[in-house]
Amino acid sequence: MRRHKCDGFSLELGRPVEVGRDTGHFWFSTLHPVEGQDVFCLVITVADKAQGKWPAVLCLSRDGGRSWRRVMEIDSHGPNSIRLASRKLLLMPYELWPASPGDKRNAQADGTIITCREDGEVSLETTTVRFLDFPRDLKDYHEGELHVLTSGNILPLRDGRLFTTLCGKCPGEERYTNYAVASDDGGLTWRFLSVVARPEGEADVATGPSESNTVRLSDGRLMCIYRVGGLLEYRKGYSADDGATWTKPEIVTGAWSVEPQLLRLANGLILLTGGRPGLFLWVCADGEGERWQRVNLGEHHNALMEDGSLHYSDQFCEGKRKCEPNQSTCYTDMIATGDNEALVCYDRLGNGWDGAPGPWGEEDVVFCVRVRADREAS
Repeated sequence: MRRHKCDGFSLELGRPVEVGRDTGHFWFSTLHPVEGQDVFCLVITVADKAQGKWPAVLCLSRDGGRSWRRVMEIDSHGPNSIRLASRKLLLMPYELWPASPGDKRNAQADGTIITCREDGEVSLETTTVRFLDFPRDLKDYHEGELHVLTSGNILPLRDGRLFTTLCGKCPGEERYTNYAVASDDGGLTWRFLSVVARPEGEADVATGPSESNTVRLSDGRLMCIYRVGGLLEYRKGYSADDGATWTKPEIVTGAWSVEPQLLRLANGLILLTGGRPGLFLWVCADGEGERWQRVNLGEHHNALMEDGSLHYSDQFCEGKRKCEPNQSTCYTDMIATGDNEALVCYDRLGNGWDGAPGPWGEEDVVFCVRVRADREAS
């Protein structure tokens, strides 16, 4: 473990643990807790382009992320999941199709139900997941899909429904709108709830408000942080009515740039991971999402990774400009593993977007790091 002293709290970060590796593409990893110490990590194995379903490798840890084994390949990766029953998860789809021919306001796709038995055996089945009642027509996308993508995490609302976010584009628009949806049947059917942010005001930059994550603050409000494209700082909005309405976008000062991942620990500390350029963990101790203190995950990786061939370059760690080819997607994921502990995953690329091998290595490699965050006594 490596200790980081911050203002009002301390962090301990563990040694990077390899989840898996491969030539070609092995990147954009996500974490999915099963039960107890069992955790899945899904890793995409295809190029980053619209393609309907996204093939991936499913890895399993039976000891809370301390070791991993590759289990199987799956047809369609999804960025988030919800527990349906003991040891059974519903993995959301990513790209979506019209719910019926010509329908531009209702979308659906196959979700993957993953069952992990107590002996570690895994089985898969599919089921339809629907996203209904968008207030405007959605743009056509790729080969028959609608231009709406799942991205946000899933969390409960006060009335028992589930909440998540998506981003989409409407005809005639080039920037994204960020939508909130809710489900009252355990995640199989989602209905439009609100617009979190439109491509206007502070979000009227680059791609507009797209990839997002949401947490419930100690005062009961929801805080959603979202990407706005390019190498720009994140934006955020708040909801005091469980996602029905949202405040106007505000800049998240000092934190950037691709898909943010958010987690509020039981002790009230809020963790945020992301990057590009660089790879970082930001921590907020004020409970409001106002002040963020930064820990450099790239530097931490280098400090504890004995194999120098898997280090990030000094330029990458500085977080001031992109490396070419990039040494990481800088997409992360994060789950709670205890009241004050989390698990973070990230990738280290051998040849950027072209796929390994390349100047940075023979393979793409995915790692995870355990994080412990403790408040200091006042």
